[in-house]
Amino acid sequence: MKQVKPPRAAFLNFPLGHQCGNPGDIDLQTNILKDSLNILTTASIPGEVKDLTYEWGRSFDWSDYMKGIEEMLNEENAPIQL
Repeated sequence: MKQVKPPRAAFLNFPLGHQCGNPGDIDLQTNILKDSLNILTTASIPGEVKDLTYEWGRSFDWSDYMKGIEEMLNEENAPIQL
């Protein structure tokens, strides 16, 4: 994120495709959105990237991630082109 040099940004260390947490977790998603918007209004240093302190809550690896993508595509009868 720092290499892109945004004017201000919030960083959340969640897996790709889950920028606001798991689907349906409305409380977490709302809190992340509020914290991110707060950073947009309070950041005072150009290019500042603030880390949000939320934790994913379980181990993450790419093989599980790709398996989840394949399962989602199968459920939607979409072609798999990974």
